[in-house]
Amino acid sequence: MRVSVTDIGELLRQTSARDFDGDDTGRLATIKEAQRLIHRLQHPTERGWELAFENWAVLGTLQTFIDLGIFERWHAGGGGQMSLKDLCELARSDVDPKLVAKDFIEEVAEEQYKPTDFSLSLGDKDSLQSAWIQSGHDHFKYDGLDYLSRFLQETSYRNPVDMGNTAYRLGCPENIDFWARCSAKPELQASFSEMMENWTRYKTHWTDYYDSRILLSCDIDPSAPILVDVGGNRGHDISLFLERHRTDIPTGSLILQDRPEALALAEVDQEKIRTMPHDFLTSQPVRGARAYMFHAVFHDWSDEMSLVILKHTAVAMKHGYSRLLIVDVVLPPTGASAFQAGMDVSMMGILSSKERTQGMWEKLLSGAGFRILEIWKDPKQYESVIEAELGSPDA
Repeated sequence: MRVSVTDIGELLRQTSARDFDGDDTGRLATIKEAQRLIHRLQHPTERGWELAFENWAVLGTLQTFIDLGIFERWHAGGGGQMSLKDLCELARSDVDPKLVAKDFIEEVAEEQYKPTDFSLSLGDKDSLQSAWIQSGHDHFKYDGLDYLSRFLQETSYRNPVDMGNTAYRLGCPENIDFWARCSAKPELQASFSEMMENWTRYKTHWTDYYDSRILLSCDIDPSAPILVDVGGNRGHDISLFLERHRTDIPTGSLILQDRPEALALAEVDQEKIRTMPHDFLTSQPVRGARAYMFHAVFHDWSDEMSLVILKHTAVAMKHGYSRLLIVDVVLPPTGASAFQAGMDVSMMGILSSKERTQGMWEKLLSGAGFRILEIWKDPKQYESVIEAELGSPDA
């Protein structure tokens, strides 16, 4: 039976995230199929136009609206329908909201607009959603488009492994690497940290699919910390662990480590969580902790530099007691998600690094003296928790 275009259109208009009632796995699977539908419906010219022009123009326009304060004032004013004149007054400048496409705001009549959930979120400072656009403007435009293709051409398409020589460095105005720019400019560190905080909030919390009771299920050494969050940014992950096990956590037994620039932005329970400036390319000063956690750290680094970090950690660990927790992407043998594949290419462009398959993780960890105990998988197919311990000293 042939289905009419009208019927299909009406079905699509009636479908929203609310229909999935919290079933993120089903919702994400539907998004993937909907994207495939769009690609099947698009003429090659339409898809080429979208990739080459539309996406970049929209991002640039969104950043302009954020800079002008339109979304923030619209949200603060209640988010109701506004005329073109009203929006220009919000911007305190002569701007044209017709520049915004892709359903970021909805045109309801001539020169009459209303916001969408997305545009309202960009104006809500507590949501941190605008950090995606700001961080893209500050950083991620340098790892793709012209810069990645030029970089690969200039390096004869060899797999990049040198963090000092990246597509990002080729593109950025200062001609320095990603971490050096963040250290040199607090506003760049802030936009990156906010983006990572927002992304961490959205992802399935690691304590939701890893049984964190394991870390407390033995005779805890009272002289050593329970958990050290290495490179933990603003402390979201270690705070999740504290929320889940607060009554079992002695004062000061959780440690958040990162660069001073990142720790300056951390907001954690100062009684239970100690902050400690630390460069994980140097010796780990905290000895004998129950667990050392690295969330989205190793995908920033080559195998060579990752081994340096892991060996420093191994020296600090207590054999038969300490655990290593790596929260990161584990690429499946087939069917990698768009997020996983996109992160792999992005890491190549920004840091000359990569995402890893299970086999690659096993090789890397065994090279530093670890053995994997279990890989706990995120149902959203973003990341996994790799739980490992020191291997046999005789191995």
